Amino acid sequence: MNQALLFQKLRLRLLRNSWRAMTQQSSMRPLTILLCSAIVWTFIFAISWGGFLFLHTEVGVPLTGEIVGILLDLLFLSLAVLLVFSSGLILYGSLFASPETAFLLSSPVAVDQVFAYKFQGAVAFSSWAFLLLGTPILIAYGLVCEAAWYFYVLLPLFFLGFVLLPGALGGLAALLIVNYVPKRRKQVLSVCLTVLVLVLAGWLYRMVQAAPTELWREEMREAVTRLLSYFQFTRNPLAPSHWVSLGLRRVVRGEIGAALYYLALVWSNGLFLYVIAAAASTRLYRRGYNRMTTGGDLQRFPVLFRGRNHKPAMDNGRLPLAAVGKENHRESWMDYLLYAVLVFVNPRTRLLLIKDFRTFRRDPQQWGQVLAFCGLMLLYFANIRRFVEDVSGPYQNSISFLNLCAVALLLCTYTGRFVYPMLSLEGRRFWILGLLPLKREQLLWGKFAFSMTGGCLIAGGLILVSDLMLLMPAPPILLHLLTVVVLAAGLSGLSVGLGACMPNFRERDPSKIAAGFGGTLNLVAGLLFLLLILGLMAVPWHMEAYLTMMPFLSDRKSEVALLSEGFIGAGVVLGLLAGIACVVLPLRAGIRALREMEF
Repeated sequence: MNQALLFQKLRLRLLRNSWRAMTQQSSMRPLTILLCSAIVWTFIFAISWGGFLFLHTEVGVPLTGEIVGILLDLLFLSLAVLLVFSSGLILYGSLFASPETAFLLSSPVAVDQVFAYKFQGAVAFSSWAFLLLGTPILIAYGLVCEAAWYFYVLLPLFFLGFVLLPGALGGLAALLIVNYVPKRRKQVLSVCLTVLVLVLAGWLYRMVQAAPTELWREEMREAVTRLLSYFQFTRNPLAPSHWVSLGLRRVVRGEIGAALYYLALVWSNGLFLYVIAAAASTRLYRRGYNRMTTGGDLQRFPVLFRGRNHKPAMDNGRLPLAAVGKENHRESWMDYLLYAVLVFVNPRTRLLLIKDFRTFRRDPQQWGQVLAFCGLMLLYFANIRRFVEDVSGPYQNSISFLNLCAVALLLCTYTGRFVYPMLSLEGRRFWILGLLPLKREQLLWGKFAFSMTGGCLIAGGLILVSDLMLLMPAPPILLHLLTVVVLAAGLSGLSVGLGACMPNFRERDPSKIAAGFGGTLNLVAGLLFLLLILGLMAVPWHMEAYLTMMPFLSDRKSEVALLSEGFIGAGVVLGLLAGIACVVLPLRAGIRALREMEF
Protein backbone atom coordinates (compact mmCIF):
# COMPACT_ATOMS: atom_id res chain seq x y z
CA MET A 1 0.00 0.00 0.00
CA ASN A 2 1.22 3.48 -0.87
CA GLN A 3 1.54 5.07 2.58
CA ALA A 4 1.91 8.62 1.24
CA LEU A 5 -1.36 8.28 -0.69
CA LEU A 6 -3.02 6.78 2.38
CA PHE A 7 -2.06 9.80 4.50
CA GLN A 8 -3.36 12.18 1.84
CA LYS A 9 -6.72 10.39 1.89
CA LEU A 10 -6.71 10.68 5.67
CA ARG A 11 -6.05 14.40 5.43
CA LEU A 12 -8.86 14.95 2.94
CA ARG A 13 -11.31 13.01 5.09
CA LEU A 14 -10.32 14.95 8.22
CA LEU A 15 -10.69 18.26 6.40
CA ARG A 16 -14.10 17.26 5.08
CA ASN A 17 -15.29 16.15 8.51
CA SER A 18 -13.92 19.29 10.20
CA TRP A 19 -15.64 21.52 7.65
CA ARG A 20 -18.92 19.67 8.06
CA ALA A 21 -18.72 19.87 11.85
CA MET A 22 -17.89 23.58 11.77
CA THR A 23 -20.70 24.46 9.40
CA GLN A 24 -23.20 22.36 11.36
CA GLN A 25 -22.27 24.02 14.64
CA SER A 26 -22.20 27.56 13.34
CA SER A 27 -22.07 28.98 9.83
CA MET A 28 -21.05 32.30 11.33
CA ARG A 29 -17.54 31.05 12.10
CA PRO A 30 -16.34 30.46 8.50
CA LEU A 31 -18.12 33.58 7.29
CA THR A 32 -16.44 35.65 9.99
CA ILE A 33 -13.02 34.23 9.11
CA LEU A 34 -13.52 34.91 5.41
CA LEU A 35 -14.81 38.43 6.03
CA CYS A 36 -11.94 39.36 8.37
CA SER A 37 -9.38 37.88 5.97
CA ALA A 38 -10.89 39.81 3.06
CA ILE A 39 -10.81 43.06 5.04
CA VAL A 40 -7.17 42.56 6.05
CA TRP A 41 -6.19 41.54 2.50
CA THR A 42 -7.92 44.57 0.97
CA PHE A 43 -6.38 46.97 3.48
CA ILE A 44 -2.85 45.67 2.88
CA PHE A 45 -3.40 45.73 -0.88
CA ALA A 46 -4.59 49.36 -0.80
CA ILE A 47 -1.66 50.48 1.35
CA SER A 48 0.86 48.60 -0.81
CA TRP A 49 -0.60 49.85 -4.07
CA GLY A 50 -0.52 53.44 -2.83
CA GLY A 51 3.04 53.04 -1.53
CA PHE A 52 4.41 51.59 -4.76
CA LEU A 53 2.58 54.20 -6.80
CA PHE A 54 4.01 56.96 -4.62
CA LEU A 55 7.56 55.63 -5.00
CA HIS A 56 7.16 55.37 -8.75
CA THR A 57 5.40 58.65 -9.55
CA GLU A 58 6.33 61.08 -6.77
CA VAL A 59 9.80 59.91 -5.76
CA GLY A 60 10.88 58.54 -9.11
CA VAL A 61 12.24 55.26 -7.77
CA PRO A 62 12.40 52.51 -10.44
CA LEU A 63 10.25 49.63 -9.23
CA THR A 64 12.52 47.02 -10.79
CA GLY A 65 15.66 48.58 -9.34
CA GLU A 66 17.71 47.91 -6.24
CA ILE A 67 15.73 50.06 -3.81
CA VAL A 68 12.50 48.14 -4.27
CA GLY A 69 14.60 44.97 -4.37
CA ILE A 70 15.85 45.73 -0.87
CA LEU A 71 12.26 46.17 0.30
CA LEU A 72 11.29 42.80 -1.16
CA ASP A 73 14.39 41.18 0.36
CA LEU A 74 13.46 42.55 3.78
CA LEU A 75 9.86 41.36 3.36
CA PHE A 76 10.82 37.78 2.55
CA LEU A 77 13.56 37.66 5.18
CA SER A 78 11.16 38.81 7.91
CA LEU A 79 8.54 36.30 6.83
CA ALA A 80 11.15 33.54 6.73
CA VAL A 81 12.23 34.21 10.33
CA LEU A 82 8.62 34.19 11.52
CA LEU A 83 7.91 31.01 9.57
CA VAL A 84 10.87 29.20 11.15
CA PHE A 85 9.56 29.85 14.66
CA SER A 86 5.87 29.30 13.89
CA SER A 87 6.40 26.07 11.95
CA GLY A 88 8.85 24.80 14.60
CA LEU A 89 6.35 25.43 17.40
CA ILE A 90 3.46 23.85 15.51
CA LEU A 91 5.56 20.85 14.51
CA TYR A 92 6.73 20.38 18.09
CA GLY A 93 3.14 20.23 19.29
CA SER A 94 1.89 17.97 16.50
CA LEU A 95 4.88 15.60 16.55
CA PHE A 96 5.32 15.15 20.29
CA ALA A 97 2.17 16.35 22.07
CA SER A 98 -0.70 15.31 19.80
CA PRO A 99 -2.82 12.27 20.80
CA GLU A 100 -2.99 11.33 17.13
CA THR A 101 0.77 10.83 17.07
CA ALA A 102 0.63 7.94 19.56
CA PHE A 103 -1.88 6.14 17.36
CA LEU A 104 0.08 6.72 14.17
CA LEU A 105 3.40 5.58 15.66
CA SER A 106 1.75 2.39 16.91
CA SER A 107 0.46 1.58 13.42
CA PRO A 108 2.53 -0.27 10.76
CA VAL A 109 3.64 2.84 8.89
CA ALA A 110 7.08 4.34 8.34
CA VAL A 111 8.21 7.02 10.74
CA ASP A 112 9.22 9.41 7.96
CA GLN A 113 5.68 9.15 6.53
CA VAL A 114 4.24 10.24 9.88
CA PHE A 115 6.73 13.11 9.93
CA ALA A 116 5.81 14.09 6.36
CA TYR A 117 2.11 14.02 7.21
CA LYS A 118 2.60 16.26 10.23
CA PHE A 119 5.09 18.48 8.38
CA GLN A 120 2.67 19.22 5.55
CA GLY A 121 -0.10 20.16 7.96
CA ALA A 122 2.18 22.37 10.06
CA VAL A 123 3.60 24.22 7.05
CA ALA A 124 0.12 24.76 5.60
CA PHE A 125 -1.19 26.06 8.94
CA SER A 126 1.79 28.36 9.62
CA SER A 127 2.01 29.81 6.10
CA TRP A 128 -1.58 31.06 5.78
CA ALA A 129 -0.61 34.34 7.45
CA PHE A 130 2.39 34.52 5.12
CA LEU A 131 0.04 34.28 2.13
CA LEU A 132 -2.43 36.74 3.68
CA LEU A 133 0.30 39.34 4.21
CA GLY A 134 2.50 38.66 1.19
CA THR A 135 0.12 38.18 -1.71
CA PRO A 136 -1.56 41.63 -1.58
CA ILE A 137 1.84 43.35 -1.49
CA LEU A 138 3.19 41.44 -4.47
CA ILE A 139 -0.03 41.65 -6.49
CA ALA A 140 -0.02 45.42 -5.93
CA TYR A 141 3.62 45.47 -7.00
CA GLY A 142 2.78 43.62 -10.20
CA LEU A 143 -0.16 45.90 -11.00
CA VAL A 144 1.85 49.11 -10.54
CA CYS A 145 4.69 47.65 -12.63
CA GLU A 146 2.18 46.52 -15.28
CA ALA A 147 3.61 43.00 -15.17
CA ALA A 148 2.62 40.40 -17.71
CA TRP A 149 0.15 37.61 -17.02
CA TYR A 150 2.85 35.03 -16.28
CA PHE A 151 3.93 37.07 -13.21
CA TYR A 152 0.71 36.05 -11.46
CA VAL A 153 1.17 32.45 -12.61
CA LEU A 154 4.72 32.16 -11.24
CA LEU A 155 3.94 34.04 -8.02
CA PRO A 156 2.27 31.11 -6.17
CA LEU A 157 5.07 28.80 -7.34
CA PHE A 158 7.64 31.07 -5.69
CA PHE A 159 5.51 31.12 -2.53
CA LEU A 160 5.15 27.35 -2.31
CA GLY A 161 8.83 26.71 -2.89
CA PHE A 162 9.89 29.34 -0.40
CA VAL A 163 7.80 28.05 2.52
CA LEU A 164 9.57 24.68 2.32
CA LEU A 165 12.85 26.23 3.49
CA PRO A 166 11.78 27.76 6.84
CA GLY A 167 9.40 24.85 7.45
CA ALA A 168 12.19 22.29 7.09
CA LEU A 169 14.48 24.36 9.31
CA GLY A 170 11.77 24.54 11.99
CA GLY A 171 11.22 20.77 11.80
CA LEU A 172 14.95 20.03 12.08
CA ALA A 173 15.22 22.39 15.05
CA ALA A 174 12.32 20.66 16.83
CA LEU A 175 13.88 17.20 16.30
CA LEU A 176 17.34 18.26 17.42
CA ILE A 177 16.15 20.13 20.52
CA VAL A 178 13.97 17.25 21.75
CA ASN A 179 16.72 14.67 21.19
CA TYR A 180 19.84 16.48 22.36
CA VAL A 181 18.66 19.11 24.85
CA PRO A 182 15.42 17.57 26.20
CA LYS A 183 15.98 18.86 29.72
CA ARG A 184 16.30 22.44 28.58
CA ARG A 185 14.19 22.60 25.42
CA LYS A 186 12.04 25.46 26.70
CA GLN A 187 15.07 27.37 27.89
CA VAL A 188 16.71 26.92 24.48
CA LEU A 189 13.62 28.27 22.74
CA SER A 190 13.42 31.20 25.16
CA VAL A 191 17.09 32.01 24.60
CA CYS A 192 16.65 31.89 20.81
CA LEU A 193 13.66 34.23 20.95
CA THR A 194 15.47 36.59 23.33
CA VAL A 195 18.58 36.69 21.16
CA LEU A 196 16.47 37.37 18.08
CA VAL A 197 14.64 40.24 19.77
CA LEU A 198 17.89 41.71 21.14
CA VAL A 199 19.62 41.51 17.76
CA LEU A 200 16.65 43.16 16.07
CA ALA A 201 16.48 45.88 18.73
CA GLY A 202 20.23 46.53 18.51
CA TRP A 203 20.18 46.74 14.73
CA LEU A 204 17.18 49.07 14.79
CA TYR A 205 18.83 51.26 17.41
CA ARG A 206 22.07 51.53 15.43
CA MET A 207 20.19 52.29 12.24
CA VAL A 208 18.19 55.11 13.81
CA GLN A 209 21.23 56.49 15.62
CA ALA A 210 23.35 56.42 12.48
CA ALA A 211 20.73 58.25 10.44
CA PRO A 212 20.98 62.00 11.23
CA THR A 213 17.92 64.07 11.88
CA GLU A 214 18.59 66.04 8.71
CA LEU A 215 17.86 62.90 6.75
CA TRP A 216 14.15 63.71 6.69
CA ARG A 217 14.83 67.25 5.46
CA GLU A 218 16.72 66.18 2.34
CA GLU A 219 15.23 65.48 -1.05
CA MET A 220 12.91 62.50 -0.82
CA ARG A 221 14.82 60.33 -3.27
CA GLU A 222 18.17 60.79 -1.52
CA ALA A 223 16.50 60.26 1.86
CA VAL A 224 14.96 56.96 0.79
CA THR A 225 18.26 55.84 -0.75
CA ARG A 226 20.24 56.60 2.40
CA LEU A 227 17.69 54.97 4.66
CA LEU A 228 17.54 51.76 2.65
CA SER A 229 21.33 51.52 2.59
CA TYR A 230 21.08 50.19 6.15
CA PHE A 231 19.27 47.12 4.78
CA GLN A 232 22.06 45.94 2.51
CA PHE A 233 22.59 42.83 4.64
CA THR A 234 19.36 41.39 3.22
CA ARG A 235 21.01 41.08 -0.22
CA ASN A 236 23.22 38.17 0.71
CA PRO A 237 23.51 35.97 -2.43
CA LEU A 238 23.12 32.83 -0.28
CA ALA A 239 19.83 33.96 1.27
CA PRO A 240 16.71 32.28 -0.17
CA SER A 241 14.76 35.51 0.42
CA HIS A 242 17.12 37.21 -2.03
CA TRP A 243 16.49 34.49 -4.63
CA VAL A 244 12.72 35.04 -4.46
CA SER A 245 13.13 38.81 -4.71
CA LEU A 246 15.45 38.53 -7.71
CA GLY A 247 13.18 36.00 -9.40
CA LEU A 248 10.07 38.16 -9.08
CA ARG A 249 11.88 41.24 -10.36
CA ARG A 250 13.17 39.26 -13.34
CA VAL A 251 9.58 38.21 -14.10
CA VAL A 252 8.46 41.85 -14.04
CA ARG A 253 11.26 42.77 -16.45
CA GLY A 254 10.23 39.96 -18.78
CA GLU A 255 13.42 37.92 -18.27
CA ILE A 256 11.73 34.51 -18.12
CA GLY A 257 14.93 32.48 -18.31
CA ALA A 258 16.52 34.18 -15.28
CA ALA A 259 13.24 34.01 -13.36
CA LEU A 260 12.91 30.27 -13.97
CA TYR A 261 16.51 29.80 -12.81
CA TYR A 262 15.77 31.44 -9.45
CA LEU A 263 12.50 29.50 -9.19
CA ALA A 264 14.41 26.26 -9.72
CA LEU A 265 17.00 27.40 -7.16
CA VAL A 266 14.31 27.99 -4.54
CA TRP A 267 12.53 24.69 -5.16
CA SER A 268 15.70 22.57 -5.35
CA ASN A 269 17.04 23.91 -2.05
CA GLY A 270 13.64 23.67 -0.39
CA LEU A 271 13.14 20.06 -1.46
CA PHE A 272 16.72 19.18 -0.53
CA LEU A 273 16.30 20.61 2.97
CA TYR A 274 12.96 18.81 3.32
CA VAL A 275 14.61 15.49 2.34
CA ILE A 276 17.28 16.10 5.00
CA ALA A 277 14.58 16.74 7.62
CA ALA A 278 12.64 13.60 6.58
CA ALA A 279 15.83 11.50 6.66
CA ALA A 280 16.68 12.87 10.11
CA SER A 281 13.19 11.97 11.32
CA THR A 282 13.82 8.25 10.60
CA ARG A 283 16.54 8.31 13.27
CA LEU A 284 15.45 11.06 15.63
CA TYR A 285 11.65 11.18 15.65
CA ARG A 286 10.78 7.95 17.47
CA ARG A 287 13.78 8.34 19.77
CA GLY A 288 12.70 11.85 20.76
CA TYR A 289 9.07 10.82 21.14
CA ASN A 290 10.06 7.96 23.47
CA ARG A 291 12.11 10.32 25.61
CA MET A 292 9.19 12.72 25.85
CA THR A 293 6.66 9.99 26.62
CA THR A 294 8.69 8.12 29.23
CA GLY A 295 9.67 11.29 31.07
CA GLY A 296 13.36 10.80 30.42
CA ASP A 297 13.94 14.52 30.67
CA LEU A 298 12.61 14.89 34.23
CA GLN A 299 14.84 15.43 37.22
CA ARG A 300 14.09 14.71 40.84
CA PHE A 301 15.00 16.89 43.76
CA PRO A 302 14.39 16.73 47.49
CA VAL A 303 11.09 18.02 48.77
CA LEU A 304 11.44 21.65 49.79
CA PHE A 305 8.28 21.90 51.88
CA ARG A 306 7.32 19.03 54.14
CA GLY A 307 4.94 19.18 57.05
CA ARG A 308 4.64 16.81 59.97
CA ASN A 309 4.28 13.16 58.93
CA HIS A 310 5.23 14.17 55.38
CA LYS A 311 1.98 16.03 54.78
CA PRO A 312 2.26 19.34 52.96
CA ALA A 313 0.85 22.28 54.91
CA MET A 314 -2.04 24.03 53.23
CA ASP A 315 -2.81 27.18 55.16
CA ASN A 316 0.28 27.93 57.23
CA GLY A 317 1.54 30.71 54.99
CA ARG A 318 4.14 28.63 53.22
CA LEU A 319 3.90 27.57 49.59
CA PRO A 320 2.55 23.96 49.58
CA LEU A 321 3.78 23.07 46.10
CA ALA A 322 5.44 19.76 46.99
CA ALA A 323 3.48 16.55 46.94
CA VAL A 324 3.61 13.85 49.59
CA GLY A 325 6.71 11.63 49.29
CA LYS A 326 10.42 11.65 49.75
CA GLU A 327 11.18 13.12 46.35
CA ASN A 328 9.42 15.50 44.04
CA HIS A 329 10.04 17.46 40.88
CA ARG A 330 11.71 20.84 41.26
CA GLU A 331 9.50 23.81 42.02
CA SER A 332 9.97 26.77 39.71
CA TRP A 333 10.57 30.32 40.84
CA MET A 334 7.62 31.31 38.64
CA ASP A 335 5.34 29.20 40.82
CA TYR A 336 6.53 31.05 43.91
CA LEU A 337 6.04 34.40 42.19
CA LEU A 338 2.50 33.53 41.10
CA TYR A 339 1.65 32.27 44.58
CA ALA A 340 2.88 35.56 46.04
CA VAL A 341 0.99 37.71 43.51
CA LEU A 342 -2.37 35.96 44.01
CA VAL A 343 -2.60 36.83 47.70
CA PHE A 344 -6.30 37.65 47.35
CA VAL A 345 -7.14 34.07 46.28
CA ASN A 346 -7.87 31.19 48.62
CA PRO A 347 -4.63 29.19 49.24
CA ARG A 348 -6.22 25.97 48.03
CA THR A 349 -7.46 27.62 44.88
CA ARG A 350 -3.98 29.00 44.29
CA LEU A 351 -2.67 25.45 43.95
CA LEU A 352 -5.08 24.81 41.10
CA LEU A 353 -4.02 28.04 39.46
CA ILE A 354 -0.38 27.01 39.72
CA LYS A 355 -1.36 23.77 38.04
CA ASP A 356 -2.96 25.74 35.18
CA PHE A 357 0.10 27.96 34.97
CA ARG A 358 2.39 24.95 34.74
CA THR A 359 0.22 23.47 32.00
CA PHE A 360 0.35 26.79 30.14
CA ARG A 361 4.11 27.22 30.24
CA ARG A 362 4.76 23.57 29.37
CA ASP A 363 3.09 24.16 26.01
CA PRO A 364 5.45 26.21 23.81
CA GLN A 365 2.69 26.68 21.24
CA GLN A 366 0.78 28.84 23.71
CA TRP A 367 3.40 30.90 25.50
CA GLY A 368 5.42 31.22 22.30
CA GLN A 369 2.57 33.09 20.64
CA VAL A 370 2.09 35.37 23.64
CA LEU A 371 5.82 36.06 23.86
CA ALA A 372 6.11 36.80 20.15
CA PHE A 373 3.20 39.26 20.04
CA CYS A 374 4.15 40.99 23.28
CA GLY A 375 7.80 41.18 22.26
CA LEU A 376 6.97 42.83 18.95
CA MET A 377 4.61 45.32 20.58
CA LEU A 378 7.10 46.10 23.32
CA LEU A 379 9.83 46.66 20.72
CA TYR A 380 7.54 49.04 18.84
CA PHE A 381 6.51 50.94 21.97
CA ALA A 382 10.08 51.26 23.20
CA ASN A 383 11.27 52.78 19.90
CA ILE A 384 8.20 54.82 19.01
CA ARG A 385 9.91 58.16 19.67
CA ARG A 386 12.59 57.27 17.15
CA PHE A 387 10.04 56.82 14.38
CA VAL A 388 8.05 59.98 15.13
CA GLU A 389 10.08 63.15 15.46
CA ASP A 390 7.35 65.13 17.25
CA VAL A 391 5.16 63.20 19.70
CA SER A 392 3.30 66.23 20.99
CA GLY A 393 -0.10 67.50 19.98
CA PRO A 394 -2.28 65.45 17.62
CA TYR A 395 0.39 62.79 17.10
CA GLN A 396 0.63 62.09 20.81
CA ASN A 397 -3.13 61.87 21.18
CA SER A 398 -3.84 59.67 18.16
CA ILE A 399 -0.87 57.32 18.58
CA SER A 400 -1.64 56.71 22.26
CA PHE A 401 -5.25 55.86 21.45
CA LEU A 402 -4.25 53.53 18.61
CA ASN A 403 -1.78 51.80 20.92
CA LEU A 404 -4.52 51.34 23.51
CA CYS A 405 -6.76 49.77 20.84
CA ALA A 406 -3.96 47.43 19.75
CA VAL A 407 -3.32 46.27 23.32
CA ALA A 408 -7.07 45.82 23.89
CA LEU A 409 -7.29 43.59 20.80
CA LEU A 410 -4.30 41.59 22.04
CA LEU A 411 -6.02 41.15 25.40
CA CYS A 412 -9.26 40.04 23.71
CA THR A 413 -7.31 37.49 21.65
CA TYR A 414 -5.45 36.26 24.73
CA THR A 415 -8.62 35.60 26.73
CA GLY A 416 -10.45 34.02 23.81
CA ARG A 417 -7.58 31.78 22.76
CA PHE A 418 -6.11 30.72 26.12
CA VAL A 419 -8.64 31.45 28.89
CA TYR A 420 -11.87 30.22 27.32
CA PRO A 421 -10.57 26.63 26.81
CA MET A 422 -9.09 26.35 30.32
CA LEU A 423 -12.07 24.59 31.90
CA SER A 424 -12.67 22.36 28.89
CA LEU A 425 -9.03 21.25 28.88
CA GLU A 426 -9.60 19.51 32.19
CA GLY A 427 -11.22 16.90 29.95
CA ARG A 428 -12.65 13.68 31.22
CA ARG A 429 -10.51 13.99 34.35
CA PHE A 430 -12.72 16.81 35.57
CA TRP A 431 -14.42 14.46 38.00
CA ILE A 432 -11.15 14.45 39.98
CA LEU A 433 -11.59 18.16 40.68
CA GLY A 434 -15.10 17.40 41.89
CA LEU A 435 -13.63 15.21 44.64
CA LEU A 436 -11.47 18.00 46.03
CA PRO A 437 -12.58 19.76 49.23
CA LEU A 438 -13.48 22.84 47.18
CA LYS A 439 -16.71 24.38 46.09
CA ARG A 440 -17.13 24.32 42.35
CA GLU A 441 -17.51 28.08 42.14
CA GLN A 442 -14.02 28.44 43.60
CA LEU A 443 -12.65 26.81 40.43
CA LEU A 444 -14.20 29.49 38.27
CA TRP A 445 -13.22 32.38 40.54
CA GLY A 446 -9.70 31.01 40.63
CA LYS A 447 -9.43 30.83 36.86
CA PHE A 448 -10.91 34.32 36.67
CA ALA A 449 -8.27 35.62 39.08
CA PHE A 450 -5.51 33.91 37.08
CA SER A 451 -6.74 35.38 33.79
CA MET A 452 -7.30 38.87 35.14
CA THR A 453 -3.90 38.96 36.85
CA GLY A 454 -2.10 37.86 33.71
CA GLY A 455 -4.06 40.26 31.54
CA CYS A 456 -3.43 43.23 33.83
CA LEU A 457 0.29 42.51 34.05
CA ILE A 458 0.78 42.04 30.30
CA ALA A 459 -1.57 44.70 28.93
CA GLY A 460 -0.92 47.17 31.74
CA GLY A 461 2.83 46.90 31.28
CA LEU A 462 2.57 47.48 27.53
CA ILE A 463 0.29 50.50 27.96
CA LEU A 464 2.55 51.97 30.62
CA VAL A 465 5.60 51.70 28.35
CA SER A 466 3.66 53.20 25.43
CA ASP A 467 2.36 56.21 27.38
CA LEU A 468 5.70 56.89 29.04
CA MET A 469 7.51 56.83 25.70
CA LEU A 470 4.90 59.22 24.28
CA LEU A 471 5.36 61.58 27.27
CA MET A 472 1.68 61.43 28.14
CA PRO A 473 0.53 63.36 31.23
CA ALA A 474 -0.49 61.53 34.39
CA PRO A 475 -4.33 61.72 34.02
CA PRO A 476 -4.55 59.88 30.67
CA ILE A 477 -2.00 57.31 31.85
CA LEU A 478 -4.18 56.51 34.87
CA LEU A 479 -7.27 56.49 32.65
CA HIS A 480 -5.62 54.05 30.22
CA LEU A 481 -4.52 51.77 33.04
CA LEU A 482 -8.03 51.82 34.53
CA THR A 483 -9.43 50.98 31.09
CA VAL A 484 -7.04 48.03 30.81
CA VAL A 485 -8.09 46.75 34.25
CA VAL A 486 -11.78 46.94 33.31
CA LEU A 487 -11.09 45.21 29.99
CA ALA A 488 -9.06 42.47 31.66
CA ALA A 489 -11.79 41.87 34.25
CA GLY A 490 -14.68 41.90 31.78
CA LEU A 491 -12.98 39.76 29.13
CA SER A 492 -11.82 37.28 31.76
CA GLY A 493 -15.32 37.05 33.21
CA LEU A 494 -16.80 36.47 29.75
CA SER A 495 -14.25 33.80 28.81
CA VAL A 496 -14.41 31.91 32.09
CA GLY A 497 -18.21 32.14 32.41
CA LEU A 498 -18.97 31.14 28.82
CA GLY A 499 -16.33 28.43 29.02
CA ALA A 500 -18.24 26.90 31.95
CA CYS A 501 -21.63 27.31 30.25
CA MET A 502 -20.50 25.63 27.00
CA PRO A 503 -17.59 23.29 27.85
CA ASN A 504 -16.18 20.69 25.49
CA PHE A 505 -14.56 17.99 27.62
CA ARG A 506 -13.97 15.66 24.69
CA GLU A 507 -11.54 17.93 22.84
CA ARG A 508 -7.91 18.28 23.93
CA ASP A 509 -6.79 20.85 21.36
CA PRO A 510 -7.35 24.38 22.74
CA SER A 511 -7.42 25.90 19.25
CA LYS A 512 -10.33 23.65 18.26
CA ILE A 513 -12.16 24.49 21.48
CA ALA A 514 -11.72 28.21 20.79
CA ALA A 515 -12.86 27.68 17.19
CA GLY A 516 -16.17 26.08 18.17
CA PHE A 517 -19.54 27.74 18.56
CA GLY A 518 -18.87 28.76 22.16
CA GLY A 519 -15.47 30.19 21.26
CA THR A 520 -16.98 32.17 18.38
CA LEU A 521 -19.72 33.52 20.63
CA ASN A 522 -17.11 34.47 23.23
CA LEU A 523 -15.02 36.25 20.59
CA VAL A 524 -17.96 38.28 19.29
CA ALA A 525 -19.09 39.17 22.82
CA GLY A 526 -15.52 40.15 23.74
CA LEU A 527 -15.18 42.43 20.71
CA LEU A 528 -18.50 44.14 21.49
CA PHE A 529 -17.46 44.61 25.12
CA LEU A 530 -14.09 45.99 23.97
CA LEU A 531 -15.76 48.58 21.72
CA LEU A 532 -18.17 49.54 24.50
CA ILE A 533 -15.44 50.10 27.11
CA LEU A 534 -13.15 52.00 24.75
CA GLY A 535 -16.06 54.18 23.65
CA LEU A 536 -17.11 54.94 27.21
CA MET A 537 -13.78 55.33 29.01
CA ALA A 538 -11.11 56.32 26.46
CA VAL A 539 -12.84 58.13 23.60
CA PRO A 540 -14.20 61.10 25.65
CA TRP A 541 -10.76 62.15 26.91
CA HIS A 542 -9.15 61.87 23.47
CA MET A 543 -12.01 63.78 21.86
CA GLU A 544 -11.61 66.52 24.45
CA ALA A 545 -7.89 66.69 23.66
CA TYR A 546 -8.66 67.05 19.95
CA LEU A 547 -11.30 69.73 20.50
CA THR A 548 -8.99 71.88 22.64
CA MET A 549 -6.48 71.90 19.74
CA MET A 550 -9.02 73.28 17.26
CA PRO A 551 -8.33 76.94 16.42
CA PHE A 552 -12.00 77.92 16.15
CA LEU A 553 -12.58 76.74 19.74
CA SER A 554 -9.62 78.58 21.26
CA ASP A 555 -11.88 81.15 22.95
CA ARG A 556 -14.15 78.46 24.41
CA LYS A 557 -11.60 76.10 25.91
CA SER A 558 -13.01 76.47 29.42
CA GLU A 559 -16.53 75.54 28.27
CA VAL A 560 -15.23 72.59 26.25
CA ALA A 561 -13.14 71.40 29.20
CA LEU A 562 -16.08 71.63 31.62
CA LEU A 563 -18.40 69.75 29.28
CA SER A 564 -15.75 67.14 28.53
CA GLU A 565 -15.11 66.51 32.21
CA GLY A 566 -18.75 65.58 32.62
CA PHE A 567 -18.61 63.16 29.69
CA ILE A 568 -15.34 61.66 30.94
CA GLY A 569 -16.70 61.14 34.47
CA ALA A 570 -19.94 59.63 33.20
CA GLY A 571 -18.02 57.39 30.80
CA VAL A 572 -15.77 56.09 33.56
CA VAL A 573 -18.71 55.32 35.82
CA LEU A 574 -20.65 53.58 33.05
CA GLY A 575 -17.54 51.67 32.01
CA LEU A 576 -16.99 50.42 35.55
CA LEU A 577 -20.62 49.31 35.78
CA ALA A 578 -20.35 47.52 32.43
CA GLY A 579 -17.15 45.79 33.59
CA ILE A 580 -18.80 44.64 36.82
CA ALA A 581 -21.80 43.33 34.87
CA CYS A 582 -19.52 41.40 32.47
CA VAL A 583 -17.79 39.80 35.44
CA VAL A 584 -20.79 38.95 37.62
CA LEU A 585 -23.38 37.82 35.05
CA PRO A 586 -21.27 35.34 33.03
CA LEU A 587 -19.64 33.92 36.16
CA ARG A 588 -23.02 33.43 37.85
CA ALA A 589 -24.30 31.62 34.77
CA GLY A 590 -21.13 29.55 34.65
CA ILE A 591 -21.37 28.64 38.34
CA ARG A 592 -24.99 27.59 37.89
CA ALA A 593 -24.09 25.43 34.90
CA LEU A 594 -21.10 23.93 36.72
CA ARG A 595 -23.19 22.99 39.74
CA GLU A 596 -25.69 21.16 37.55
CA MET A 597 -23.08 19.12 35.69
CA GLU A 598 -22.82 15.41 36.31
CA PHE A 599 -19.52 13.58 35.83
